[in-house]
Formats: sequence, C-alpha cells, structure tokens
Amino acid sequence: MASLRIVSTDVVPPRERFSFWSDTIQTWEQFAKSRFVLPRGRAFRGSLECGDLGNLQLCKLKVDAHSVDRPQQRAWEKYTRNLAVVFQVKGHSYLEKDGTRISLSPGEWSISSMRSWSKLVFVPNRVEQLLLMLPDAQLQGFQVHENLRARSFSSRKGLGKLIYQLLDTTLAELPNLSETSKRSVAATIHELLNYSVLEYAGDHPSVSFKEALYSRACAYVMQNVRDPGLNIQQIAGALRCSKRYLHMVFANKGTTIGDLIWKARLEGSRSDLQNPALAGRSITDIAFSWGFNNYTHFSRKFKDEFDMSPRNARAESNQLPAQPCSL
Repeated sequence: MASLRIVSTDVVPPRERFSFWSDTIQTWEQFAKSRFVLPRGRAFRGSLECGDLGNLQLCKLKVDAHSVDRPQQRAWEKYTRNLAVVFQVKGHSYLEKDGTRISLSPGEWSISSMRSWSKLVFVPNRVEQLLLMLPDAQLQGFQVHENLRARSFSSRKGLGKLIYQLLDTTLAELPNLSETSKRSVAATIHELLNYSVLEYAGDHPSVSFKEALYSRACAYVMQNVRDPGLNIQQIAGALRCSKRYLHMVFANKGTTIGDLIWKARLEGSRSDLQNPALAGRSITDIAFSWGFNNYTHFSRKFKDEFDMSPRNARAESNQLPAQPCSL
C-alpha cells in the first residue's frame, strides 16, 4: 500500500512559499524550465496531493492565483503520461495551446494534451482541481478528437459527474487499496473515459449497452462499498435499470453483483488489516467499517477468499519489514 505524495507550501515561511512551489513543481518533466509568475502584491499558498493507480496518476491541486509560462523548444513527445483530464472544483483556470484557449469554471472538465500547452493561468483567488494523468494509449486505441481537446464539458451530470465522483473517492481511498483493487478501479476509469470520449465526439461506442452498464455498476459499487445496506435494488435504482437486467449483465460476465460487493469489501478489509497505521483498530471494527455486520460471517468469507483467517492476515503483515515512504 503506497502513501500519497504531498507537496505543501505550509512547510516554509510565507515569503518563501512561491519560490518553493515553483522550484518543486519544475522538477516534474512537463513543467521543467517553466516560468512561474505571481501577481504583484499577492500572497501564495499551494498544495499538491498525488498517488499512482497503475500507470495512471491522480492528483488534487489547491493553489492561489498565479500563472505558468512554458518554453516551446523542448520535445514533449517523450513524456509518458501525455493526457491530462482536469476537473475544476473551485476558482477558474485556462490553458493556452496551439493558439487555442481552454477555460474551465467550477463544474466543468476537459481533456488536454501535455505536449503542446504554452500557458496555464489560475484566477482569481483560490483554485482547486482534480487531475488524472494518463497515456494516450490507455483510451483503447481511440484518438481523442482535436475538437475535444479544445472544449470543456459538464461534471455536474452524466458520465462527467460519474467519473469525477469515482476519481475523488479513489484518491481519498488510494492508501487503503490493495494492488488487486487498484487494477479493478483503473480498468473502470479507463472504460468510463472511453465512453465519455466517444459520446462527446458523437461516435457510437464499439461496446454494447450491457458493457457500459457493467462498468457503471462496478464504479457505483466501488464508491458505496462501505455502505452496509448496499444491494442490487439500490444499485439498479441508481442506474435506472431493473434488477433482473442487472443480474443478466453480471451473469454474462460469469459472476454476480453480490460477489463483486463481497470481494470489494474483503479486499478493503484485508488492506486495512495489513496497514500498520491501523494496528490499533480491532478486526471487528475494520470489518464493520467495510459494510459487514456479523463478525462470524466476515471471518468465514475472509478465510474462503484468502485461505487464512483475518487474525493471521494481520499477524503476517506485522512480520514484514517496514518500507520507507518517499515523495
């Protein structure tokens, strides 16, 4: 379980905060040799919280007003995560690339290439963004149409809202996810992004409605897995489909929605049991926090899934050498 990497100007005196921020952010390849500009007479605070989800990178950015000018002479094609999915939470921002300006207000999101932007501006005061960095190739071979790279979309409804909620929840829970859970969540994010790209481009997805519904159901379960009342009736109601149809969609995948819920809860419980920071919490407390309401049932399910008891899983993790955490 990897910890989130955090950069914050709160660790230095107020007068040094902006220079600390610009020096630190320029260590990222896509910001190297960029010029950071603070409006005259303005104070500055900034924080960046990031975590990896396979070859995806999730970040939450909070900054005061400033701008970034990037030189154009560098070859940015070698940058691995060359797409940025940006959700504007607070404040306003705009990005200039190839003579085009992409503006974002709260409740909007966009997909932008990290290769060709020249100016990034945050206004007027406090700005907050949720960011997802990923390679072009992760959109399953689909090209992000040029008209999509110069547009903003709503994150208050539809797929935009669903993706935002999933990313926000995933970043918060990232330190508690096992590698298996991370792969499942990353796959769901990939699928939802593909559907959104095709939808906004006006194309028809090469996947069926059943595939889309399956991905939406998986995303809903991951967001609500700690709810002890989570069941197929609740999920079907949220997705506006019948329970029978949802059963059929999962049957076509060789599984059931109940299995998905149990496996997600068990993975989360095992992750917490193996987390040294939660060594003081009882096994029962951890199990109940993941939606279980009967310890005997939880223990039996846990042993069936992992071939060991919850107590042995915790003891096994305590025998492992501690791993250093670095930014």
